[in-house]
Amino acid sequence: MTRLNISSKGYLKLCFALFLLISQIPVMMAQEGMKKEVSVVRPFSPTIGDAFKTRFIPRLDDSIQVPTHFDYSIQAARLNPAIRLKDLDVADFKPTSPEELKASMITLGLGNYWTPMGKLSLNTLRNQKMSLGFDASHLSSQGSVKMADGRRIYAGYGDNQVNLHGEGFLGKSTFTSEVYFKEDHHFLYGYSTDSTMLKASTGLDSLAAVTPGILRVTQKDSVPLQRFINLGTKLNLRSNKKGSNGWQYRVDGGYDFLMGKVDGGYDPTLRDSANIEHEGKLDVALSKDLQKISFGGEAGVDYVNRNLPNQANYAVAYLDPWIGFDWKFVKLIAGPKVAMDSDTLRAKTESRFKIYPRLNVDINISNIIVPYFGLNGYYENSTYRSITRENPYIIDNPDIRPTNHRFIAYGGLRGKVSSSVAFNLSVSWEDADNLAFFIPDPTIQLRNRFQVVYDNGSILKTGGEVSMRQSDNLSFILKGNYYQYKLDSLAAPWHKPGWDLNFTTRYAWKKKLVVKAELYMFGKYSVPEPDPLLGKVKELNGLVDVNLAADYRITPWMSAFAQVNNLISAKYFTWQNYPMQRINFIAGLSWIF
Repeated sequence: MTRLNISSKGYLKLCFALFLLISQIPVMMAQEGMKKEVSVVRPFSPTIGDAFKTRFIPRLDDSIQVPTHFDYSIQAARLNPAIRLKDLDVADFKPTSPEELKASMITLGLGNYWTPMGKLSLNTLRNQKMSLGFDASHLSSQGSVKMADGRRIYAGYGDNQVNLHGEGFLGKSTFTSEVYFKEDHHFLYGYSTDSTMLKASTGLDSLAAVTPGILRVTQKDSVPLQRFINLGTKLNLRSNKKGSNGWQYRVDGGYDFLMGKVDGGYDPTLRDSANIEHEGKLDVALSKDLQKISFGGEAGVDYVNRNLPNQANYAVAYLDPWIGFDWKFVKLIAGPKVAMDSDTLRAKTESRFKIYPRLNVDINISNIIVPYFGLNGYYENSTYRSITRENPYIIDNPDIRPTNHRFIAYGGLRGKVSSSVAFNLSVSWEDADNLAFFIPDPTIQLRNRFQVVYDNGSILKTGGEVSMRQSDNLSFILKGNYYQYKLDSLAAPWHKPGWDLNFTTRYAWKKKLVVKAELYMFGKYSVPEPDPLLGKVKELNGLVDVNLAADYRITPWMSAFAQVNNLISAKYFTWQNYPMQRINFIAGLSWIF
């Protein structure tokens, strides 16, 4: 390696040259009129993210680079700012008082058919740790309806509810509890006005009434009353936000007690019948979101105990793990669903384990039209409570079976035409076992109580929904569905209409008046024909129900309301042999305190 030898004289010359070079730098920096040419390959282009976080709109980058040239000059100047401190004036500070809130409300009303109603709500105010509430309500009717044979029969009903609920805020989670009591009753006022043809040995046929005239009672004391008493509790614990590890959770539990009993009426034997059911539920759900992937699952158990004859206790357990993907244009959720039951009445050839598909795919390209499709299935655990909620005129000791929704395929389009118009069009096909239908019990001459019959089959459903929100004061919603059943053995899907349509509009005026109008329609439906000579199926007309409601705020703490149902006074049946009330209305006042 060669080393450089510099003498003392040479070293002094080198240091002097460096000193002259350094001394010229301030002179060069202070030159006036210094000019420099700068070439910018691409100008800076600020962008603003979409406020709606539309992640599916592609971002286009310009691939053409245009060089831009401009000159600039810098002239140094010294600036001596004058800094002055100004004393702050003393101002009176008056804390604003919080807005006065009212925690409670009472509503009282009265309508035709001697229909009183009342509701009381009591709630706590402004508490960061917990909230409590109490609700009680009553609605009943004492009116009569006109049967097809011209007789007027008492057709009252009643609904009473008491609810105590609370909510506790535990930092990252919320605990909710509820205790409830419900009592509802319905008079069994229906009877058949049909006749059947009797074959006589003499060859002369005669007509006979299905329900003899002596059984067609009309007075309140003679009409049986079916009463249901329901009490129970619900518990819920859920996370308010993701934990440090990214997990979210939800735990639901509850107990439900139901007793059904017939009181009064012409038949004393009905008073001895009572149906009691106990049900307990537990459900746990977990989920975790990653950048593009999410996963989780839900597991639970439903246990039912009945004292009904010929009914066994049973439990249903289920597990639904899933995984989700969120790509640029596609969102997908998939996973198996597993259910297991311990029903001792199940056929020996039937498997205890049920496996269903779960798939849902959303394709969002334009953010205007979103196609979607998927597969599904589930095990529906029917209970005495769920059956009586659908049809309150049920017989004692009904046949209650779970429904196996084996396979469901669906698809559709949803989106927005504009910022104020949204739509959803869908079609689905389902294959199921033990679909439940209701028919009048043929062993009862009045034909006023229903039994549950089951069949396997498929359901094709097409539907649509369009909503329009012109402003915060005016909105419209239109919904409609068409149903097509294919059953293995039943002659028709009893009491299931072929189509339904619902139109609702709401208008608000100056925060003082709110008006709501609703049109509800459904098509013809099939019921069993009482006369075998006329066939097996009898068609009943559908209904056209027009309802109108209004709420007017008299003061900030008081308002008046009115509601009219069946505005066109149409005569229709929701259940065979049970005509419904014609036009009915109710009006009243509400106070907040």
